[in-house]
Amino acid sequence: MKIIFLILVFAFIVNSANAQVNFDSLKRELQSATEDSVKLEIMLNLAGNYRWTIPDSSIKYALLGLPLSRKLGLKRSEVHLQQDMGEALSGKGNFSLALETQLKGLKLAEKNGNEEDIVWSLAQTGTVYFYSHDYENALAYFKKTKNFPKAYLNSEEFFSGFIGEAYFHLGRIDSALPYIQRSYELDIKDPFWTIPYYYMGKIYAKKNQPAKAVELYRTGIELATASLDKINGYNYMAELFRDTGYPDSVIYYADKGLTLAQNLSFGDKVIESSSILKELYKKAGRTDSAFKYQEIMLAAKDSVFSQEKVKQMQNLAFNEQLSQQEIKAEQQTYRNRIKMYGLIGIGAIFFLIAVLLWRNNRYKQRAFNLLQQQKSATDQQRAKAEKALSDLSSAQAQLIQSEKMASLGELTAGIAHEIQNPLNFVNNFSDINTELIEEMKTELKAGNTEEVMTIANNVADNEQKINHHGKRADAIVKGMLLHSRSSNGIKEPTNINALADEYLRLAYHGLRAKDKTFNATMETDYDETIGIVNIIPQDIGRVILNLITNAFYAVTERAKQAGAGYEPTVAVSTKKLNGTVEIRVKDNGAGIPPKILDKIFQPFFTTKPTGQGTGLGLSLSYDIVKAHGGELKVETKEDEYTEFKVSLPVN
Repeated sequence: MKIIFLILVFAFIVNSANAQVNFDSLKRELQSATEDSVKLEIMLNLAGNYRWTIPDSSIKYALLGLPLSRKLGLKRSEVHLQQDMGEALSGKGNFSLALETQLKGLKLAEKNGNEEDIVWSLAQTGTVYFYSHDYENALAYFKKTKNFPKAYLNSEEFFSGFIGEAYFHLGRIDSALPYIQRSYELDIKDPFWTIPYYYMGKIYAKKNQPAKAVELYRTGIELATASLDKINGYNYMAELFRDTGYPDSVIYYADKGLTLAQNLSFGDKVIESSSILKELYKKAGRTDSAFKYQEIMLAAKDSVFSQEKVKQMQNLAFNEQLSQQEIKAEQQTYRNRIKMYGLIGIGAIFFLIAVLLWRNNRYKQRAFNLLQQQKSATDQQRAKAEKALSDLSSAQAQLIQSEKMASLGELTAGIAHEIQNPLNFVNNFSDINTELIEEMKTELKAGNTEEVMTIANNVADNEQKINHHGKRADAIVKGMLLHSRSSNGIKEPTNINALADEYLRLAYHGLRAKDKTFNATMETDYDETIGIVNIIPQDIGRVILNLITNAFYAVTERAKQAGAGYEPTVAVSTKKLNGTVEIRVKDNGAGIPPKILDKIFQPFFTTKPTGQGTGLGLSLSYDIVKAHGGELKVETKEDEYTEFKVSLPVN
């Protein structure tokens, strides 16, 4: 067996150069191309072909193509560019940004509704997790491709390979084998990609059949057109020679993999190759060489798996889980609403049946005396009243929950917008620093130390800005969590001005998130002498949010009828007066007609169209303010303004 193994090894001549495609003509064409679909197609070609060979170039062309694809309205091209850029970022070891990029592509693909794009976005999102060694999440995304059977079968060779390699790295060889074999069976008909050959080789290596493993690894490397695939093949060969006792061959292949990985900045593969060489030299007692490769490995680990990048990866994964939970919550709310309508309908039917039965019974019982008739009628009326009260209580509870969920939706949309601004700054300055560092490298090579210092100062300034906006996002999240958590009924010292200003912004951005055409002028006038007031911040926040949302609705409705000369305006102000704090919310909407003014605080009364309001907002607000020992009043003039005034005791 060992002789056969050696014959196969020495017969195998590795082609160390990547399959090169001359893209010079495409680049020249790109320089002269106009802003049209032809230019976009060139960028797609370059970004796709460079993603596993020269990832920096792939990212460059993807970033150039994204604005053009949006300008031309070519949504599928935008998805493909996001996918290419995400793969290139994975190859560079920037897993957090790669995951963010692939999730953007996935959401856009789902919005477009093209199943081919969706399954590939799912697979490539799983690939980010795979290369960051999170094989459980990788497997979860790979298996989601099966939810689209037609698209899955069109590319079964690849998706089977993805699922098989994830199972393999989780140590579940029995589960991996059928998927790897299926991918292998499909590929040998028209050899194209490396995964089935590499992983069939790994399986044969585990079965102690090294000659067969070498043959499969050799086929994989010969098929590899991407640099990353070649690096993987070199490392697998080095691992096999290490396990079978051929140190010179280990050094040969591991060194080839390391050189190629370093030249193309594939940090994850630098770790793998240098780790193999470190362990080999350590075992051989060559401590200097072992230390050299350990230094290379540790430097690569610091770059690829730094705490900050791991934290970013975890945050993105958490945000994605949170998004999925919000979708489920919305679906549950919809189901609850359907159940509520069903209960009301059943209650109405039972009520009608009860009335019919009561009338029928009345006719039958005319022969009885008057006392029996009165007693029967009294019992039936009492039963009806109790049932109606029970139905009303159930409906009221459901509607109150619906009102709370609507408020939560407004908060969520507003918070998302508030956080997006500092995150945009962080992303933009990070991109600028990447470009400055590349410029710094160029100047260092040229020996321009003065220019290097200037660039270094710019990088330091940008890092301070990134830190500033990161802390700003952190402060927003902490503030929003403080004011959006569930009420415990306990009063807390609260800054009324800050509370009112936060909910004004949240209400505005929440409505903007739902309707991009919405716009209104916001005016504020806060009394800085108010100081800190003891209130239940979550409850008073709900009151303020409800009043501001109603004000925005009023000016929006008037704007639809008033024409171009009308400027929608909402004003929020606070003032300290005689031991009380006043919060005023004023709008220049159509006002409240006098005939309904005395009904606005009644439960279930609303002037909004069906499905847009529960009629509980002002009623709940009135009850909350009363529970604080305060007052909620309204002043209005039809066709001019409406102003709500909340008065709260200071102590």
